[in-house]
Amino acid sequence: MYAAIYQGIKNITVEDLPKPRAASNDIVVKIMRNGICGSDLHAYNLGGDEIGIYAGSAIGHEFVGIVSEVGSNVKDIQVNDHVFINPTQAKSKPGMLAMAGGLSQYDLVENAQLDWNVFKLPQDLSFDRAVVIEPYAVGIHGKNVVRPHKGQSFVIYGSGPVGLACASGLVQQGIDDVLVVDIDDKRLDFAKKLGVKVVNSQKENLSQKITELFGSGTGLMGDKRLGADVYIDCVGLPAYMNAFVEQAKFGAKFVIVALGNQPVTFKPQSLAMNETSFLGSAIYTPKDIKEAIANVSKPDNSFPEIVSVHYPLQDVQQAFERANNDKSVIKVVIDVNN
Repeated sequence: MYAAIYQGIKNITVEDLPKPRAASNDIVVKIMRNGICGSDLHAYNLGGDEIGIYAGSAIGHEFVGIVSEVGSNVKDIQVNDHVFINPTQAKSKPGMLAMAGGLSQYDLVENAQLDWNVFKLPQDLSFDRAVVIEPYAVGIHGKNVVRPHKGQSFVIYGSGPVGLACASGLVQQGIDDVLVVDIDDKRLDFAKKLGVKVVNSQKENLSQKITELFGSGTGLMGDKRLGADVYIDCVGLPAYMNAFVEQAKFGAKFVIVALGNQPVTFKPQSLAMNETSFLGSAIYTPKDIKEAIANVSKPDNSFPEIVSVHYPLQDVQQAFERANNDKSVIKVVIDVNN
C-alpha cells in the first residue's frame, strides 16, 4: 500500500509500505478521504515536533473509510461498514492524534470500539461529505462547552473550517443570533450560506456591529458594554481576548478554540468584577462526533461544501502547497483510495 510520510519541513513523500494486519482487538480501514488540517500545515511550514508530528511518521487525521478487516474480539463492527475514525483514540500509544495514518491507503485502528474510536456512517452518505466530520466535531465542541441554547447570541472569530463548523453547528441547533467575523469576503460569503450574519472587521466597526445586532449590556458598575453572550475564538489573536475583557457584558463567556501562541495581558479584576469567563475547548467528545455525523447527513446542510479541491494521494506534496498558498480554498482533500 502507499502512504504519505512526513519527512520534515516542506517535505512529504509517498512510500510503499506493508499493509497492516488486525490483531484480535483491532480493525483495518481502507481510507477513502482525508482532509488537510491546519496542524498538518504547521508541521509542513515550521516543523512538527512541538505539535506531535515527527519526521518519518505516517500523517493524516481527518479521515473516513471502509472497514476491510476485523479482529476476532471486536464487537458490533463488520467488514464493509463505512466509518469515521476518531484520530485521538486510533492508536494505543498516547499523543498519536496528528500521526493517526489517515493519509495511508490502509490504516490500523487499535483497540477498536464502536462509538469510541469507530463511528458508523450511513451507507448512503458520500465520503466527499463525510470527510469534514473531524473539523466539524472540533467546531461543535467549541460551542458545546458553553451548553448553548436558543436566545443566546454568539460572535465567532474566523471563517476557516473550524469557525464555519462552529457557526453551522449553532444554526443546525436552531440558534439564530450568530455573527461570524473575518477579513476575507469570499469566506464570509460562504458563511452566509450557512445562515449566519457576517462582518468584515477591516471594513466595519466590529463593536458597533455587535451592538447593532445584539444590543448593549452592562458591567457590574453599570457601565455600557457589548450585548453578545458568547464569543468563540477560532483565530487566536490576543486583540480579541483583550477586547472581550474591556467590552464584554456581565456574565459573558469567551471560548478559546484556536491555538494562539502569543501572550495575552489583562487585569484579573476585570474578570472578577464582571463575572466573565475564559474557557478552553480541546478536540471533541463522542457526543460531538455523533452530532457532526448527524449534521453532515442532512442534504440541505451546506457545511460540507467547504471542500474546495481534491487531489490523489500521489500528488500529496502539491496538495499541501495548494492548501498552504491558495487562500481561495477552504479545505483541500486527498482521495486516498478512488
